[in-house]
Amino acid sequence: MIDTHCHLTFKLLLDDLDAVLTRAHDAGVDRMITVATTPDDARQAAALAGQHDNVYATVGVHPHYAGQWRGRGQDVAAAMRELADDPKVVALGEMGLDRHYDDPPIDDQRRVFALQLETAKALTKPIIIHNREATDEVLAMIRDAGLPGARFVFHCFTGTQQELDAILELGAMVSFTGIVTFSNARSLARSAAGVPLDRLMIETDSPYLTPEPHRKVRPNQPCYVPCVASFLAQQRGMDESEFIAAVDRNAERFFGLG
Repeated sequence: MIDTHCHLTFKLLLDDLDAVLTRAHDAGVDRMITVATTPDDARQAAALAGQHDNVYATVGVHPHYAGQWRGRGQDVAAAMRELADDPKVVALGEMGLDRHYDDPPIDDQRRVFALQLETAKALTKPIIIHNREATDEVLAMIRDAGLPGARFVFHCFTGTQQELDAILELGAMVSFTGIVTFSNARSLARSAAGVPLDRLMIETDSPYLTPEPHRKVRPNQPCYVPCVASFLAQQRGMDESEFIAAVDRNAERFFGLG
């Protein structure tokens, strides 16, 4: 199966990469997308993807790093255009807004997000959205950019049913992490069970958010994405293998994976 969102370039995973990839293989995870947070991180991710047939990469600026790129919009756009030509780079992002923290300022986040959306107009790759406590703003910026909703996936969804409905109305995909398995996230689990099956993807967001029953294990790894699949299959009353086949088809279609 496919882990559609992990961070193999982060030190906690990169320092043990061979073992991380072996554990993923042994768990049946045959493909994974290592998602970039800055242009430099994207270049490292693309190089990593070039070394491993089952690893893919992305290019974009995470909102947490928006302040570092103030006044450097040309560099961000150039990196996106450059790396989008790499066949192992399968998406743009992750990009978006995050209001959970005050730093970087939301104005910096908006500028970098708007720049990336504008750059994406000339590119064809799908777009990974990071959205935390800013759903209305993110949706408004996407609509203002004039990009079709079907190009987007809202990764690590943890919002309300109302927010989920608005994202689905846009036409976007929705992806869930190990958070959906947590005992204090029952409303999220109920919402996830109602997402149309052809609009659903799963991920680890490793090295963070280890799912149950391994929640205390650090770091999270792609080998644990089957736990997310198993939980969501049970929530839907589906055979696990059928559920995995469905979400893998979604990922293959959305990201253009072979």
